[in-house]
Amino acid sequence: MLLAFPYMHPELWSGDDLEGLTFFDPGLTDEPDPHAFRPEELPLDPKTAQALINDSVRFGEQFKDPGEMAYFGAVTADDFYEGSSMSIQAQLSRQFDDGQGTKQAREAREARSKAQFVLLLAWFFEERILELAGLEGGIRDGWEAMDQSIGVDEEDSLGERETVLGDTLSHTGGTSDGQEVRLPWQRVVESLPAFLPADTELVCADPEIFEVWEEFGLVFEDGEDGLSRATAPAWKFGCRRRAPEGMPAALKDLTVAILK
Repeated sequence: MLLAFPYMHPELWSGDDLEGLTFFDPGLTDEPDPHAFRPEELPLDPKTAQALINDSVRFGEQFKDPGEMAYFGAVTADDFYEGSSMSIQAQLSRQFDDGQGTKQAREAREARSKAQFVLLLAWFFEERILELAGLEGGIRDGWEAMDQSIGVDEEDSLGERETVLGDTLSHTGGTSDGQEVRLPWQRVVESLPAFLPADTELVCADPEIFEVWEEFGLVFEDGEDGLSRATAPAWKFGCRRRAPEGMPAALKDLTVAILK
């Protein structure tokens, strides 16, 4: 299976069309996306997942700067839990504290729930990216429509300055007024192996991520199909210097293909 990375929404894919490419569905909605891959037996059902997301949003509202991505698990998942007044960590742990199975089995289920939680947060964050892009697109259309309605031609139009002014007045923020929040892809790549079939390859078309991996020392070999591949433990693709504790998914080997 070829799985797009880092984004889980096709609208955010920046590469060329690739036959067989699919997108990950972390299970936030009641019905699976028919064009995406949703693993079977996810530890968090949609109702629980949505409740955790709602708590996370309330927790995240305390940050004045949207760039403080500890809110979305940008450093480690535990960085998010430790500051949460809603005890999200306890919510994730409590549902597996049922005495069923061995201690090792319960810890494994809890670790998978934490991995799914990171992916749910990233998926939700992508939804906000798309929502913001829609708002900004609406603003651009609105200014253009106003130009047409009052008879302003291209020579008289302020062009991009109108768009920036519109974004500022409507407080959308986002890329049009110089603000950008990056998806915490390092945590996504460490969480995905908990749910992927053995034959899965992640496909990445983001040159900024390529540069980070190359600087980190990961070596990609060119294939006959035009893709360059590397196989390593997921934590190395997450750009850690050593293997993390308590994150079994990050210890699994992962194959990543670069689409240039």
